[in-house]
Amino acid sequence: MARLAQFRPQERSAHTTSQGHPRAAFRRAIERGNLVSAELEAREAGRLDLGEALELTALVALRDRPRSRRLAGRWLQRWLEERPAPLIDEAVMVAGALAALGGPLHAEALAALRQLQAPEAPGRSLAPFG
Repeated sequence: MARLAQFRPQERSAHTTSQGHPRAAFRRAIERGNLVSAELEAREAGRLDLGEALELTALVALRDRPRSRRLAGRWLQRWLEERPAPLIDEAVMVAGALAALGGPLHAEALAALRQLQAPEAPGRSLAPFG
């Protein structure tokens, strides 16, 4: 039994690949717009944080918009669960910005989502939408 234990694979999030740590490889794939690589590295990295999941959702929206609708819904659900006491105004804005990903206002929507996904800031500014 003791011999078998030494052959167990390491934790998925702890090992490195030939390209380095999976999270670093994931970030590089996102920066390069490589969806296939980003998805593979995301699986290797384990659970993505909310910001990483947003970046993957945005990339999927650019490359495969129909599939992105399901990811956007899951991201919204996770945002609602992780955000302390979200306001209905915020939820509506997040849903609208998620719907805009992959469209002509992709960059603006992603910028707003990046700001809104951050932990609650003092004053709860809704500035991206005026």
